Amino acid sequence: MKETLPDRIRTMIEDVCAEVGVVLVDVVVRGQARQLVVDIMLDAPAGITHEHCRAVSRGLDERLENDEFAGRLRAVDVSSPGAETPVKFLWQLTKHVGRTVRVVHTDGTVIQGTLLRADDQGLDVQPTQQKKESKPPVSLHAGDIAEARVVITF
Repeated sequence: MKETLPDRIRTMIEDVCAEVGVVLVDVVVRGQARQLVVDIMLDAPAGITHEHCRAVSRGLDERLENDEFAGRLRAVDVSSPGAETPVKFLWQLTKHVGRTVRVVHTDGTVIQGTLLRADDQGLDVQPTQQKKESKPPVSLHAGDIAEARVVITF
């Protein structure tokens, strides 16, 4: 049976994130019984530092001290989402302007190219050039985006 996070704990996490000045991107509960691990992913427009993660972790420790859910936890891991993790909020891409992104349109088409602009309303992407074919930039409205992620290249 998959464990779910109690609403009061989610609210607690959101409150601590707000106090620290970061945004809760996702919470995942893994494990069973008294061996639960809670993975908390954070982000902020300027990025996440180790201090942000430490502050959220400390704030949660204080609030969970007398909560029965804490007795079921083996660990609480606080981090930023990985660079290739699909974004939950388009503003997460603002710090990646100039990098390659992969965007899946709600109709299933995929656009990959250089990110020119990102905000909560949408994205502008210069598609990767295929041979000598030159394509104009593509503007995508937020409601037309099924998934967006940064592409890591080496």
